[in-house]
Amino acid sequence: MKKIIYRSLILAAFMFAFVSCKKDPELPVVAQNPNRYVNDWIYENMSIYYFWNDKIPEDPDYVVEPDAFFNSLINKYDATQNPDGDRFSWIQESYVDLLNSLSGVSPYDIGFEYVRIQLQGTEQYYLLVLYPKVGSDAQAKGIKKGQFITQINGSDITKDNISELVGGTGTKTLSIIDWVLDDLSNEYKLKPVGDVEVMMHKDFAEIPVYLDSVYTTPNNQKVGYLVYNFFARDDGDGSLSYDKLLMKRLENIKSKGATEFILDLRYNSGGAVSSATALASSLVKNRTTSTLFNVVQYNELVHSELEKEYGTNFNKTYFEENILDKDDNVVVAIPNLGIDRIYILVSNWTASASELIINGLKPHMDVVLIGQTTVGKNVGSISLYEKNDPKNKWGMQPIIAKYFNSNHQSDFTAGFEPDHKVNEFDPDQLRLVDFGNIEDKMLNKALTLINGGPLEPTPQRIPRVSSNTGLQGINPSDVMLDRPQRNIVIDDEKADLIRDIMKRTR
Repeated sequence: MKKIIYRSLILAAFMFAFVSCKKDPELPVVAQNPNRYVNDWIYENMSIYYFWNDKIPEDPDYVVEPDAFFNSLINKYDATQNPDGDRFSWIQESYVDLLNSLSGVSPYDIGFEYVRIQLQGTEQYYLLVLYPKVGSDAQAKGIKKGQFITQINGSDITKDNISELVGGTGTKTLSIIDWVLDDLSNEYKLKPVGDVEVMMHKDFAEIPVYLDSVYTTPNNQKVGYLVYNFFARDDGDGSLSYDKLLMKRLENIKSKGATEFILDLRYNSGGAVSSATALASSLVKNRTTSTLFNVVQYNELVHSELEKEYGTNFNKTYFEENILDKDDNVVVAIPNLGIDRIYILVSNWTASASELIINGLKPHMDVVLIGQTTVGKNVGSISLYEKNDPKNKWGMQPIIAKYFNSNHQSDFTAGFEPDHKVNEFDPDQLRLVDFGNIEDKMLNKALTLINGGPLEPTPQRIPRVSSNTGLQGINPSDVMLDRPQRNIVIDDEKADLIRDIMKRTR
């Protein structure tokens, strides 16, 4: 018996040794998901703030890159199936770049705004200058509205190299053609006018208040005119410098006795609600601070929390008499022009805060639109980012709100139709002139309506514009305004309140 036990012990020991010496099976390697951290942040915030948070997929793919993940959560727009869907939310890898862009600050800027126009039968583009930016080297070097850039640094411009040619640092040599009057044929023709070297700008801050003028028509009407290219309070430094400048220009127009007013928003695709409210407050007829400008609708979660904190009127904005700083101190008074009607110049790129102005003023005064159908954006966004998180530098700008006027109207997703159609970019008459020049087709139309007839006697020989240019018409998708940061309503008035309250509810 002892031998049997002893042998059993030896066998067990041998088997234990054999098993112990046998190599452990390799466990499968679980791949790390480098995107999970940021994607979790995206999902959590979209579930709270996004206007259509009830339509976010329950089980998205967390493995994909953050921008693809963000887009997978969007309630996508479809002209026929989902016309009220989202066309405007976006995300960027750098929240710093996102915030700068909202204030008109470009990391690298060539100094003028432009649209691309393709040459017929080729892959080559010309850049049509819409305006030189105030304070840019391009403005100082004489680049002007209506000129065509045919080459940059000796290279033809194509869709493949345009980003490289208009970006970067150093200097750029621009080859330019312009409209020149041929006295023999009495016709404007495109001709080379030489090369111009311009300096690129780093972190360039564009000033949105572009031009103000007052005209006296033949029937002795005083007409104010303001070109305003985007809504921003300042360049991000908290100084409210742009709002102050806007009020100064409006006060200047008022002091000159203007009784009619033309607001040029043709290239204005949106921006800060606070600046839009200030501008609307200067224009509205019979202004009082108890008169309603707009009403905001959020998703059910955000709406209920804000209502609990601030009461039932939290989402109503009234016309204002003063611009206030963050501590509610008066910075500058808002002049009221005391006008009965307003003429607004619009285009296919007029959007968001510009449309907020149009929609918000319509119940209170006559609003006459001149130009082309607007974009149709009745929603607003806020910036979401983590300032002190080294693992997450992303920033997103999701739609969180929908805007209504005092009559609870918000039915302009197809855009506002103009009362008087004028196509600035008619391919047969593609000669643009400087802002404020009464030969400008859109401005001239407004002044003619105000005057009740032509501004001056018709000359015997009106110069024609040559249509033999070889240029195609402008595709609205091929423009500077396809950049999302120029196509927004930023809910800057309530953004901090919303973020603070919703963080407390998590």
